[in-house]
Amino acid sequence: MSNIPNIDLNLLKLFAVLYETGSVTQSAQILHMSQSACSHALTRLRERLNDELFVRVNNQMLATNYAHRLADEVLPALNVITQGLKESKDFDPADNHRFTIAATDYTAWCLKPFLSDLLKQFSNISVQVIQLEQRIPTLALKELKLDIVCGFEHKQEKSESLAQLDWFEGEYVTLCCQHTKPPLNLTMKEFLRRDHVLIAPWNESRGIVDRTLAQQKKVRRVILSTPHMLSAPVCVQDTDWLLTMPAKYAKQIAPRLNLAIHSPPLKVPNYHVKLYWYRTRHHDPKLQWFIEQFRQFHNLN
Repeated sequence: MSNIPNIDLNLLKLFAVLYETGSVTQSAQILHMSQSACSHALTRLRERLNDELFVRVNNQMLATNYAHRLADEVLPALNVITQGLKESKDFDPADNHRFTIAATDYTAWCLKPFLSDLLKQFSNISVQVIQLEQRIPTLALKELKLDIVCGFEHKQEKSESLAQLDWFEGEYVTLCCQHTKPPLNLTMKEFLRRDHVLIAPWNESRGIVDRTLAQQKKVRRVILSTPHMLSAPVCVQDTDWLLTMPAKYAKQIAPRLNLAIHSPPLKVPNYHVKLYWYRTRHHDPKLQWFIEQFRQFHNLN
């Protein structure tokens, strides 16, 4: 710890706010300072770091290259400090709180009933659901850019850095257009003869069906790949293509699109939908409250 630079943390707080707002006036208001005091503090920070940090252009304070590099390191650290200080306080849902959740379009769809109920009960709670761009974004959880990940896996996995809550297990079905002629008898031979749509949330070239077929030394032909599960059934309308996807959603969407539901002619492993969060936040009152609300809504032990 002896090599930590000796710098006033309030100056770094000013840097973070000014970097975000690009305005000394707005920064002074947010920090409850006079504009003069804010300007003096910025001068001290410039002298301490030996860089101009922000340059005024057209009434806007633009960050220098050094300030951009500094922000990459300092802002995540300040978030961690802020979170650490908050964790010492009890969570009060009557205060304004925001939860950031990463999910695929499918797991976001699964979350909708819970989130609707939560936001109806607690008017000061807000939720931002962002696209889950990788299966488990561990770094984003660690850096507090995310509170929760709602993802899925096909086999039980343990992580030293992540805590997880099992939500539900689901199976797969195969969809096809009901007007396909001749009537579809979904044998393995027919399954392999047809063209397929692949749902690839993270742009992977193979899915669980392909990996399962490979174990039998079989290959299907994927003619279309999409990261969007909720819109994938539309792709097989008026075609002779096949789509293998979670039964939970398929059973709701198939009647609307005039699609037939079949059991795949191979044993595709069930998927498991889970909530993940970073283990260092396991006792964070904010997360504990959210997870407890989730457990109660779904009656999970």
